[in-house]
Amino acid sequence: MSQFLIDNSLLIVVIAVSVLGLLIPVINTRRYAPEVSPAQATELINRQGAQIVDVRKAADFAKGHIANSRNIPADQIQNEFGKLKRERPVILVDQTGAGSRPVARLLRGVGFQRVTILERGIVGWLQAKMPLE
Repeated sequence: MSQFLIDNSLLIVVIAVSVLGLLIPVINTRRYAPEVSPAQATELINRQGAQIVDVRKAADFAKGHIANSRNIPADQIQNEFGKLKRERPVILVDQTGAGSRPVARLLRGVGFQRVTILERGIVGWLQAKMPLE
């Protein structure tokens, strides 16, 4: 058996790295929240009354934001999440999607079950030709 491992060590390393590569997105989804496309976000808003929380700074929000979104900058979310309804889905929006992850983790940690992140943030929203206010 040990000779088999030695003879096939490169193959074993490749398999291990591949499995790890497949598991990282799953682990990140559980750690933070799943990402949704602009089309999926629109469906969540229209069918389930999802709350859109834009975590960008107020100045960026003022330049353009998704209709009916609420601006709660990421650095203020700990003081403001009480204004959100836990029973409704939450879609987090930032500039590119990456900045929403810590906010998603915080919201999930305080009991929000249906938290998602807009894939690629406002950038992705605009690339999908979706409107801003």
